[in-house]
Amino acid sequence: MNSRRKEKHAMPNRDPNNWQALLNVVLSLWPQIYAAGLAMLIALVRAIHAGGRPMKSFLEAVLCGLLTLALMPLLAYFGMPQDMAVAVGAAIAFLGVEWVRDRLDALYEKIIGRWLK
Repeated sequence: MNSRRKEKHAMPNRDPNNWQALLNVVLSLWPQIYAAGLAMLIALVRAIHAGGRPMKSFLEAVLCGLLTLALMPLLAYFGMPQDMAVAVGAAIAFLGVEWVRDRLDALYEKIIGRWLK
């Protein structure tokens, strides 16, 4: 074997506190991660169960997760706890992005569309 093995050099920039900092970031973002992740998982399972194509199912799951993230500040604006985002995200994922889009289009037409005509 090779008798001249390179010894590992200590890395001066390696800080063991980085793991704690990463954990603190994840814990501070946990409500968002949990709500979006659960919405994505529910949407993916629903779309696959309905017999959808894999790519369309994946994209709908991503859209549900992102829509859940977008609604979290709205919940905070109305004084609701961030944990409600899990329930809202699960409902959006169960109903589907197209259902939500149709309802928002109807609401837009009802409220804003009449002034634009």
